[in-house]
Amino acid sequence: MKSSWIFLSPHLDDAVLSCGGMIYELTRTGHYVEVWTVFAGDPPAGSRPPFALSLEERWQNGPQAVAARRLEDAAACAHIGASAVHFDLPDCIYRRLPDGQPLINSEDDLWQPIPEGEYPRVVELTSQLETRLTENYQLAAPLGMGGHIDHRIVRAAVLRLKKQVHFYPDYPYAARPDADITGYLEPGWRRKRFSISPTAFLAWRAAIELYPSQISSLWNNLEEMHKSLNTYFNSGGGRVLWTKPE
Repeated sequence: MKSSWIFLSPHLDDAVLSCGGMIYELTRTGHYVEVWTVFAGDPPAGSRPPFALSLEERWQNGPQAVAARRLEDAAACAHIGASAVHFDLPDCIYRRLPDGQPLINSEDDLWQPIPEGEYPRVVELTSQLETRLTENYQLAAPLGMGGHIDHRIVRAAVLRLKKQVHFYPDYPYAARPDADITGYLEPGWRRKRFSISPTAFLAWRAAIELYPSQISSLWNNLEEMHKSLNTYFNSGGGRVLWTKPE
């Protein structure tokens, strides 16, 4: 019997961006794959922080931004053969600290270490994962490359699980010239390499195109995305998971 895989995605694009070729190869060879997006919930009731409003304007989908992004994610996952599962936790751009101030006020705030007021979020996510996960699966989660706060939270929550976990490099952060994966690995972790066919690569690239709201946040246009992904893939990117033993 083929194994089942769960790929944890902090946002509504991360797992497909980072692992689209792997996921395609897994589903093509008979594995069942689900992509669980953690921070996929609607914004909390009340006014949205100014920085969130600015991103919604860039994404060109306004108040329905999260609902639109969930539709994009479902289509992208389906394109590579995976099922999309969306948790109800809100993205960091919508969250507030215990004193009511926005967690994120500018682009720089996206890359901050986990503040004390967000540590309950780590515990909450660990609890949700322990409740939802069964024994019949293999779990893949982001290494947290790039330092985005939501990626940090997912990594921290997963490391609390007393289970074997695979970790994937976070693309496009892993493709930066100064990216150094060694700082995100721990002693004893083993490398698991996948073979990605040209067909899988094209499916991966096409799946990324199904996130039109996010292209402008990561690249200037589709041509630049194609060039970036080609370079990353040709340098060996998108083929490796790092395994933490139980």
